[in-house]
Amino acid sequence: MDEQELPFIQITGSDIDEANRLSLHCPICANPVEKYVGESELTPIVCAGCDTLYHLACWQQIGGKCAVLGCGHEKYHLFGEDLTPLLTIKYTDLQPSLNGRGGSHRTKRLKDEQRRQVEQLRRPGLLRRLFQWLLDQIKIGLTQ
Repeated sequence: MDEQELPFIQITGSDIDEANRLSLHCPICANPVEKYVGESELTPIVCAGCDTLYHLACWQQIGGKCAVLGCGHEKYHLFGEDLTPLLTIKYTDLQPSLNGRGGSHRTKRLKDEQRRQVEQLRRPGLLRRLFQWLLDQIKIGLTQ
């Protein structure tokens, strides 16, 4: 019988992810990770980077980071914890006055009133124009 050389096996990142999903054993102590335990040290946690299951005590024993080669993530979450957001707000859900585009009718009215008052302050009133005219006449009379 002739020996045949087998092709090399390549392990990809998706292969590692699939193996982690199928494995229910802690990579440190090789004991099964169970969801309902009485001891807090055996609380199941999941690496936030690669989703590998650990016992809390094992995670702490290895220095508080993932032991999977190439991961080394330092954050984790409890196994079975729902990580989806409780509330999702879309940009279209916001009122126009809250998102900085336009404003409510009241806001527009107040801005128009403010603009009108500023213009009045810039524009000289009747008495001021009258006094200015008188001063101009006096200056003209003095220069002649």
